[in-house]
Amino acid sequence: MKVNVQAIDQQDAGQLNQGIVITSSQCLILAISERVAARLEFSKDELIGRPVASLFSAGWSAARFDDIIRRVRQEGCWQGEARHMTKSGRICTSWMRVSLLWSRDGEWLLWQFVERAAASPADVLQSADVLHAVYASAPFAVVLLARDGTVQDWGQGAERLFGWRREDAVGRPVWTLFRGGETLLPFPSAGPQCGEGVAQRRDGVPIDVSYTIIPVSSFHGYVMVAEDVTRRKQKETEHRRQIELAKRIQQNLLTPLIQNETVTMEAVYIPSDDLSGDIYACYQIDLYRYGVIVIDVMGHGISSALVSMLLRSLLRGLIVRVVDPVLVASELEKHVQSLFPEEVYDIRYLFSMIYLVIDTKERKIEYTNAGHPAGLLVFEDGSIQELDKGGLAIGSPFSLPFEKGVVHYDKQARLLLYTDGILEEIQPSILQSMETIRTCTQMCRHLPDKRFLERLMNEGPPLAAPADDICLLSITLRG
Repeated sequence: MKVNVQAIDQQDAGQLNQGIVITSSQCLILAISERVAARLEFSKDELIGRPVASLFSAGWSAARFDDIIRRVRQEGCWQGEARHMTKSGRICTSWMRVSLLWSRDGEWLLWQFVERAAASPADVLQSADVLHAVYASAPFAVVLLARDGTVQDWGQGAERLFGWRREDAVGRPVWTLFRGGETLLPFPSAGPQCGEGVAQRRDGVPIDVSYTIIPVSSFHGYVMVAEDVTRRKQKETEHRRQIELAKRIQQNLLTPLIQNETVTMEAVYIPSDDLSGDIYACYQIDLYRYGVIVIDVMGHGISSALVSMLLRSLLRGLIVRVVDPVLVASELEKHVQSLFPEEVYDIRYLFSMIYLVIDTKERKIEYTNAGHPAGLLVFEDGSIQELDKGGLAIGSPFSLPFEKGVVHYDKQARLLLYTDGILEEIQPSILQSMETIRTCTQMCRHLPDKRFLERLMNEGPPLAAPADDICLLSITLRG
């Protein structure tokens, strides 16, 4: 709860020897007035974050403490005598009142203490002024409602939020403050009910409001806690617009798939979030050679997508100019080290990669695999060659030379490249998924690329929301 503790201390000063503590619903101290801390011989920093039970003497049993909290939640407040133990071990007593506070984030507890020798609790434990002080310093409105939804009390926070004065709001159905006022707000029979709506301020300005309606048995009505979230909603809308723009840019960065007499390609590309850390690219290097690369940046979401898009900007020049798989992998590693030096960035950007150079004249594939799932090359007779030679993922703290693999094919072959996101979706275990992919690739090697990928995707349950980004690339080679 964001409350002005200084204002609470000033309120203390106006009450005879009174101190205030605010705790979370789990009874951890969030705010404490100087008066309470000083009386118990602690500093405020020593007490904030501790259980409020630590303010009381050992004679207070856990059962008694739990009973007080239960009664507060049932009846709205509890009042009685409390015994404390100071830091030096001295015992002192107080009159204590515990009241519920409400906010859109949940319930909180207000603990008021008065030195027992100072006065009777009836003289000083009047919680209304203190509650008003707490709510007045909080960035939300608190409205008391009758069972039929009419406004019973209207504080300063509500006046600031809605623009209506107390005399104009009390007795009015609360839903008439919202746009389309004929729609009733939800009034729960038990437990809080949260929602959002558009309120119409008295000056005619619409504002987005987040509200929580809480049933309170102590006065047979409800408490509505409301907060202006217009700025937050505007930021969310702008964020969504920016994400959609980035999503379109990322989709446009995927290179066109090659389609000719000797090489055909199809792809499946499914981000687990709005943006993906996976990317593929394919380029024609010369009349007979093609460079194909699949990259999977560690993680998923915005940061991984930014890294993958940065890598994408390097690929064409690197592949067409350098060509050789080992040299391309080495150059990518140098780029990553220069872009993300360890002394500047705490996080290490790690990505796996498989890069192939397909030579249709020589019917040869040269490749390197940097910590990536093995690509599958299925020959016309159904035999399979795994493309697993290479090295560690790029960005790994261990630097080892990359190895180049070379495979020859005859007449027709099918290549499948994929990222590990698909392994979590097809079967319960990764090993089972790998075996399913291998079997499907072997059995469906004569299907066109698009139909083959459709068949492979149907091996698992429907993909409503994959846990990780998914990228599949099917390539058919014809001699």
